[in-house]
Amino acid sequence: MAIEQKHTPGPWSYFYKPKYDEWHISMPMPDSSMKLALCPDGIQSENREADARLIAAAPDMLAALRKIASNDADGHHMFTPQAMQEIARAVVAKATQS
Repeated sequence: MAIEQKHTPGPWSYFYKPKYDEWHISMPMPDSSMKLALCPDGIQSENREADARLIAAAPDMLAALRKIASNDADGHHMFTPQAMQEIARAVVAKATQS
């Protein structure tokens, strides 16, 4: 069963505006090379950069979870446990820069 995608597809990115000391998230605009900034007043939290990085990684995390959860036509998992760990580690690294 295909799940309709209702969010803006990635890649999303995060960036710092030193003039205002703010972290922002941007995502691609449909049919355009321009980016749309989420949180136009910046991330308002104690951990602004980490939160911006986590939000920007959301489409990648969703794609990784969908990939790990996918089954073939017979209901068998398509990835070994080691491959699933590699997929998960890559997306966690992007979200946390670790």
